[in-house]
Amino acid sequence: MACQTGIRANAALRNALNLGKQAKLRLIKIVVNNEELTPNYEFAGTANWRDDWRACLPDCVDAYEPCFILFRLNTITEWVLITFVDDRAPVREKMLLAATCATFKSEFGQCYIEHEKHVTDLKDLTLSAFESWLKAKTELGPMSEVERELHNAQQERAAIAHAGPQHMKGVAFPVDRNAEEALKKLGKGQLSFVQLSVDTLNEAIKLEGTLDSLEPTQLASKVPRDKPRYTFYNFDHSWEGVPQKCTLFIYSLPSSGSSIKERMLYSSCKGPFLSAAQNQYGVVITNKMEVDARDDLSEKALLEVIHPLPVEPPKQFARPAPPRAGPRRITKV
Repeated sequence: MACQTGIRANAALRNALNLGKQAKLRLIKIVVNNEELTPNYEFAGTANWRDDWRACLPDCVDAYEPCFILFRLNTITEWVLITFVDDRAPVREKMLLAATCATFKSEFGQCYIEHEKHVTDLKDLTLSAFESWLKAKTELGPMSEVERELHNAQQERAAIAHAGPQHMKGVAFPVDRNAEEALKKLGKGQLSFVQLSVDTLNEAIKLEGTLDSLEPTQLASKVPRDKPRYTFYNFDHSWEGVPQKCTLFIYSLPSSGSSIKERMLYSSCKGPFLSAAQNQYGVVITNKMEVDARDDLSEKALLEVIHPLPVEPPKQFARPAPPRAGPRRITKV
């Protein structure tokens, strides 16, 4: 429905939203005017958001004019989006605002919005009413173990979404000194096995273990299946009578047993970390694997990754001969 209206933010609103993201505005009131989303009221505010709320709300809102209200609590990622539509407002304006909500949120950025509230009465815009609503929203009632896990997962997703811009393609965590030395030795062929982990608490990539030599049959026992890991393995083997040296990067990600935040950080750190391993520490990665607890890490599985079987081209359909192209058939009566 949001795309059907075609209503977008005008230049004045885009400028106000940019100021809001820089914490230069406390409140922005937005209305639909002349088929555009435009700012109707702006307030720079003070250091106390509660005083700013009392100074603006609900006085800046017209009971008969539906609007969006953006109010910043503390940081730039703690914005409250209030959709105000009085029950007495014209039906057309109610529908127009509802159809524009998704577009407006995409214009501002969903990662900046901490809370959303729909209001139909000016009484619900007082500070006391808002604080009561916020307290009831943040307080946790009795929950089962499954409900608690779901709530924690939602909190972790929100924390990661607010950690940086939506266009971020990766997170470059620093590599500790022991891990750097191990990667350099791996690149020179002095080590056969190097395993690393992402320290989510200290936000760093740390060394878990190294081995001077490791047989392919022992690799599966060295890769944990209950926690994520980055593993490098120098696989020396012979293929069709020719000795070969390959460096495998194995990204093991269990299907269960790790938190949402941990899984997302491993995924986000992988790209920048591999780039550093190859460009700074001299590791030449020939093949990459991503495995979980059910995948095979035997020598045969490694060879299939390094030397995949040739794929046969699809056979073309043999078109049948058209009618009357063959010899004439004689039908006996």
